[in-house]
Amino acid sequence: MLAMTLVLLVGGCKSDDKASSSTGASNSASANTASGDFTCPEKNTIKFAKTKFVTHAGLGFGAFHRWIYKPARNSGFKKGADGRIKAFVKAGAAALFVKREVRLASEDAKANPTLCKAVVSPLKSISDKISGAVSKAKSGDVTSIDALESDVKNVMSSSQKQGDTITPDENANIYGK
Repeated sequence: MLAMTLVLLVGGCKSDDKASSSTGASNSASANTASGDFTCPEKNTIKFAKTKFVTHAGLGFGAFHRWIYKPARNSGFKKGADGRIKAFVKAGAAALFVKREVRLASEDAKANPTLCKAVVSPLKSISDKISGAVSKAKSGDVTSIDALESDVKNVMSSSQKQGDTITPDENANIYGK
């Protein structure tokens, strides 16, 4: 069951914009360049962009808190801890899920003028750091996970200022149990 979940998550991490349910912004709206810069749209380019953003960010941040941050804070990743290997397997799968949800949230944020300016850069930072943070935790270094928590709180605060409250959904069970 776990292997099937991982295959589905990895398969969902493709960057094919046409296959994503929440993409569809015009090329001029996201005008990506080699440096990763883009221009924010003047008006919404995706229907319900804010709603989709809040949903994807909430699922991703909830999975981060439940499967990565809390075990790190409770010493679940330290050498000799009970269930350490199981915690790392869950954290690895959660990292893939978080990366996917943050990517989808970022695409939705790029489609909204106010969110685009406020949260796209921090979301990219989270997406770039998540895998490395879990890898560093294997050696017992959880400072990267603490830094990610700070980035997550930053995005949640910026989103709140734009009038979109993100509630991390820690009950989202990515393992199907």
